[in-house]
Amino acid sequence: MKIIRPITVTDAVLDSSNVTENDFAEWAVGTTYADGDKVIVLSTHRIYESLVGSNTGNDPTTDDGTNWLDISATNRWKAFDQTITDQTANTTSITYTFDPQSLTNAIAFFNVDGVEIEVTMTDPTEGVVYNNTVSLVDNGAVDNWYGYFFEPIVRRSEIVLLDLPNYASATIDVSINANTGDDAKVGQIVFGSQKTLGLTTYGTSLGIQDYSTKDTDAFGNVVITERRFAQLVDYDVKMATSTVRDVQKTLASYRATPIVYTGTDDGTYGDLVYGYYRSFGINISTPSYSDATIEVEGLV
Repeated sequence: MKIIRPITVTDAVLDSSNVTENDFAEWAVGTTYADGDKVIVLSTHRIYESLVGSNTGNDPTTDDGTNWLDISATNRWKAFDQTITDQTANTTSITYTFDPQSLTNAIAFFNVDGVEIEVTMTDPTEGVVYNNTVSLVDNGAVDNWYGYFFEPIVRRSEIVLLDLPNYASATIDVSINANTGDDAKVGQIVFGSQKTLGLTTYGTSLGIQDYSTKDTDAFGNVVITERRFAQLVDYDVKMATSTVRDVQKTLASYRATPIVYTGTDDGTYGDLVYGYYRSFGINISTPSYSDATIEVEGLV
């Protein structure tokens, strides 16, 4: 089992992108806004909606909710807003260039919609040190010839790459490609340094926390309201007893910070999650090896 300790994406880290940041006009202090008007603020990369008419001179970034409602991140920055469901979208491809300014050897993508992802690392001295193109076609459920020919094409929506070389000064170019004319989409891009906690064992369980509602009225009619859901993974992990204290301290330090958890090197079994742990426990089983359970809830 590994975690990715994320680097916060700021204006200094995000060098460039082909996704324009022009969702709405930028807020201007002297402009009067009507109820329902939307604006963006480039300093926060957020979209705000006016809640009142004759709205003049009220800064959305400092408003207490009386005049402005914070709607979401702008399209370009939705990929870094810690909300997986809201996707950055762009026709044919989404490209980003990052300058992490610190060691980065892992990257993960969540709620992706496209045909392939390309990741390139370029060191200022050594040039291109990593280039990998990953197909998003998922053949994991195809186990017979009927399925091969007649089942619909399924695409992977989560990808993790743990084989990036250890360079602290390299830039990272990401390209999420769709078929020409289609929209490429991504919910979150998370990159940083990875750390091994132990070995994921069989017994690890997967599920979801569904926030949809199913209500029945007095006549027995069922009204279903589909809402978001969060991934749930209960990891069973075996680790060296000598590392128990370090694992405890590591998890404690991220008790209020979303990070990436993966039970396998490629998230094969749906064990790739970006979120928080609900709880964890470590049983010091033997002088050599100990057993842990880590219950993780993904962001929605």
